[in-house]
Amino acid sequence: MLAPNDLLELTCGAPGHGGFVIARHEGRAVFVRGALPGETVRARVTEVKKSYARAGTVEVLEASPHRVAEACAAAAAGAGCCDLTFTTPAYQRELKADVLHDLLARFGGFDPGAFEPTVEPLSGAPVTGWRHRARLVADGAGALGQHAFRSAAVVAAPCVQLPAALTDLAGAVRAEPGTEVALVLDDAGAAHAAVPARRGRPAKALSGDGLAEYRVGTRSWKVPVGGFWQAHRDAATRYAALVGGYAGQYGGGAGHAWDLYGGAGVLAGALVDEGMTVDVVETSGGAIAAGKQTLAQEPVVFHRGDVASRLKGLRAPSTVVLDPPRTGAGAAVMTAITASAPRAIVHVGCDPAAFARDLGAACENGYRVAELSAYDAFPGTHHLEAFAVLVPGHEDRRGR
Repeated sequence: MLAPNDLLELTCGAPGHGGFVIARHEGRAVFVRGALPGETVRARVTEVKKSYARAGTVEVLEASPHRVAEACAAAAAGAGCCDLTFTTPAYQRELKADVLHDLLARFGGFDPGAFEPTVEPLSGAPVTGWRHRARLVADGAGALGQHAFRSAAVVAAPCVQLPAALTDLAGAVRAEPGTEVALVLDDAGAAHAAVPARRGRPAKALSGDGLAEYRVGTRSWKVPVGGFWQAHRDAATRYAALVGGYAGQYGGGAGHAWDLYGGAGVLAGALVDEGMTVDVVETSGGAIAAGKQTLAQEPVVFHRGDVASRLKGLRAPSTVVLDPPRTGAGAAVMTAITASAPRAIVHVGCDPAAFARDLGAACENGYRVAELSAYDAFPGTHHLEAFAVLVPGHEDRRGR
């Protein structure tokens, strides 16, 4: 009977969602971390369930031609930060596209022939040092590091995602063991470290003034160091341009828009630039405060609360933009959005499985996918950012 710590020799198949490839052992699926499709590896079992097991590669017996030397010291030491830095950036994007294609079929119900997605580079920036905000945790000696994969243990080794300024800051800061510390290299070039606010406890600045400055186009935002912003330094600017372009093309330009899960209003600003008025719905009071400060003189109204409960009473939209958390919007929210009958829905998804489910729900309610694109906003990891434009129509692209 299969048990944790067993060593298996496995031939690896297709990539799965989560930074692993899928092998089989005695009829059971084994999700293998640290391997590539086509490789034969020796892997140690880390978890056993009824229908699947998890394992980590300990030796590569037959290597893929796409394998390269591990680029991330933290990942090499067992951290859960980078799970694809042992292959080329181009092949990373191929793997992500394969996963997105699979999930659109399995979770969205789309016919496999409906889409042939590709994952494009987010920008021309290097694929290392791209992360300008991160959360680390202090180990037993107070040094900052990353959690080991699926573990509370801390690996205090440098991650290739961080620019030199944040790597240096992480090495200089000390905190009580177990404390989470947010690091930011903002768009003014200032490096910050802070313990984020938690359950009534105020934030504590460890380096810098506790407020990070971010810039998108002609606008700038001041956001608490522990507050949300896109991780990739080029992401907010690129997403704003994409969403604004899609809204202008498919939403008809001037009109009214909803910006759901809208954060500090970066995408709302892009909609204003297309001539729209905007209702933003967001749960974070800190994000709303930052957004109100930046967009005070613009036709944007912020509403604090859960999206599912705040849509009633809002002015009918011509365009809806949503950028939900990794759990997705869900069927109920997608039904409420489609019931408002916008000319265009622009969905921004950071989890491809949830993204696929949301698109499928919209298509069940009389919309079709007019545009689909995806970007490598998290190089070195299995994560991606996907965009879809949905418009009214009953074209059957789902193979049902």
